[in-house]
Amino acid sequence: MKNLFVTLLFLLTSFLGFGQSVSAPDSKSFLPSTTGQDASGFVLSGFTSTSTLLASISLVNPPTGTTFNLTTTTGLTAASGFTLSGNKTRLVVTGTMANINTALASIKVNTGSVRGNVLLSVAATVNPVGYYYNGVNGHFYRPISTTATYTGARTAALNTTFKGQTGYLVTITSADEDAFIFNNVPQGNIWFALTDEASEARWTIDAGPEAGTLIKINNGQLNGNIPGQYNNWAPGEPNNSGNEDYAVTKWSGGSQWNDLPNNFYNPYVIEYGTWSNPDDATFTEFYTNSVTHSNGEVLTARFNFDFGGNVDETKFSAKANTYVNNIWGTTTNTSRAISGLGKVDITNDLDTAKVSDGKRATISAGQVEYSYVNISNGTTTLYIDLRVFDSTQPSDVKLVSILDVYNGPVTYQQTSAYWAHYIVPSTLTKVTDGTSTYVANIRNSGYDNWAFSCQIGFSNNNIFKQHGIDLSYTNQTDLNTLYNSIVSVTDVYLAFKELSNGGIFGDQSGLEFTNGIQFMNADVDGNGIFNEADTYKLLQHLTGVAPLTQYSALTYLMKLYSKSDYDAITKSNWNTKFNSTRSLFPFSLNTGTLNNTFNVNATWIGDVNLSHSAQQSVSSISSNSVRSMSVMSNTITNEVNVIIMSEIVGNTIVVTLSIDPLQQELVGTQFQLNYDNTKLKFEKVEFTTKGNPTNFGTNKGSFINIGSLLTSGDVLDKTTEYRVIFTPINNTSDILGLTSISTTDAVNKAGKQLKVKIK
Repeated sequence: MKNLFVTLLFLLTSFLGFGQSVSAPDSKSFLPSTTGQDASGFVLSGFTSTSTLLASISLVNPPTGTTFNLTTTTGLTAASGFTLSGNKTRLVVTGTMANINTALASIKVNTGSVRGNVLLSVAATVNPVGYYYNGVNGHFYRPISTTATYTGARTAALNTTFKGQTGYLVTITSADEDAFIFNNVPQGNIWFALTDEASEARWTIDAGPEAGTLIKINNGQLNGNIPGQYNNWAPGEPNNSGNEDYAVTKWSGGSQWNDLPNNFYNPYVIEYGTWSNPDDATFTEFYTNSVTHSNGEVLTARFNFDFGGNVDETKFSAKANTYVNNIWGTTTNTSRAISGLGKVDITNDLDTAKVSDGKRATISAGQVEYSYVNISNGTTTLYIDLRVFDSTQPSDVKLVSILDVYNGPVTYQQTSAYWAHYIVPSTLTKVTDGTSTYVANIRNSGYDNWAFSCQIGFSNNNIFKQHGIDLSYTNQTDLNTLYNSIVSVTDVYLAFKELSNGGIFGDQSGLEFTNGIQFMNADVDGNGIFNEADTYKLLQHLTGVAPLTQYSALTYLMKLYSKSDYDAITKSNWNTKFNSTRSLFPFSLNTGTLNNTFNVNATWIGDVNLSHSAQQSVSSISSNSVRSMSVMSNTITNEVNVIIMSEIVGNTIVVTLSIDPLQQELVGTQFQLNYDNTKLKFEKVEFTTKGNPTNFGTNKGSFINIGSLLTSGDVLDKTTEYRVIFTPINNTSDILGLTSISTTDAVNKAGKQLKVKIK
């Protein structure tokens, strides 16, 4: 789950009118082995006109021979290590928004003979002085000229943050990254995160996302280099001359590495970012978008998933499926990662073999009246002479082409003595108004009948199989944690509040749902009626009495809709719409186009406030959810304080959560207290709460779900306290790190979701 504070901060920025963004063009199909093909359509917006921006343009893993170039670069400056001219696979520039947009409008793609997907990514942010952006992985790098020991540099890097990301001592995992450091950092002998301090000659990355990766098991330039791991040691290095346990790059100003002892003071570089794909970046105030074109006309299937602002898209992956013999099955074992923008391309996983879907009848100009239509009372019935069918069964005909007046599906009705009957979903205006090119072959025989002098042929109608895209989550443990935050105390409170016409407390008009999807998610039994049974199921789920669904797999929790269907759900029609959970979204390749992009929205059973769901294109739901901006302008701070204290009491460990509602009329709280179940055994939760709330403290195996919900009109005050009691599995005197708080939620009497400040 993405950080709530970051989400609110981003929303506040948008609310104040900045709205920075990068928009992307629609997908195109380029011609192979062709230069100068138009790839314009990326546009930056919302930045101030005087700001100097950093923009990255990247081809991500392009087919061999595919490059791009800018034909206009006025006002731009290439970042260190880049040049403006020539063909490239990546380019980082600085300039104003206007100059960058002019350049983006001039992007040309040059394709080679190798066909394949052409993923073009553009990212932009206000250019930070002293930070360098790598367009390949989407990371920022900050050179520090002030010298430090290796361990000092490692600690200092971890104590910094940039655009919402914690820093770490730079890791160097490829020749490209090594060259990037060489080109952007003027100093030599630069510490980077590689050491054999734990075991001599076993060189291990000790920071960042690659921490723990072993790259070398012997000293010497080439000795013990692990295949697939990047090493770039100078001749004779590392050699441990003088207890040298730490690595530097740009040794003596060159491009290779050496080992040095910790008593050397050297410059270093801080890296920010933990992803490998720029699309997965989660920097704040950093905006990115991408589009996948194709090199050569091929059948494509690309998806844009909208999971909502509080769900990490990169936790999902997808597989292509086909529907054969009434069974869904995967087309390949390949699992495609979904990017941080919710994008995934399963083109290479499609089953492009076509199958027969009945017969097509082609009615063309001829000499005999083998067919006629009757058009009356808004219904068109087509009659085909049985003598022309030969071995074709009339019931197998599903499509028909009638001269130049119709080409499409028909529905078989029956067979009479001489004719096969079909319903045509058209009034065939070219027949009745005489505008058909074949008017000489059409005769009005009276009684709303028009006969065709024709010949009729039959052919197989071959179509692509029904396809689907099946989503999966990282693992079940992570999914359980996510779902615990999706259906929270705020959702349950809103459901009860909606159901009470006079408000839960009888003294207000009630907080009605403003969106049909809220009703669908609150109707947890799926019977098309939102009532007391649903609210108590939600309460039972919150308190751990019974789960909302029998199974906790993704397919029983998530709902997927095409964006157009999702946007069409209203308060008046929601109970007539599809309302079942599924992780597999069906789609058709029989669209008449090769280039297919599908937009899919996700929501979840029980997500009453839509805090973890896609928003409709036109919706006022934001006033009820975590995305609310109206609460940001309140004179009352939209938060509560929680003080957490851990202590050893006798032979138990007690974690105490003390609640301070500040100025809020607090009616609901929820906390996920994680604990190390290899060292602690959960015993119980003790509650100190006024009024008569529903208190819950449910053990989920690796975390405790704790909180309270009041529906009596009372509120929780400063005396509210939860004491979680554990016994150590083994004797311990060090309780640091054994417990932590992750998911939090709180709701006030007005139904507003609150920010929880942990102290």
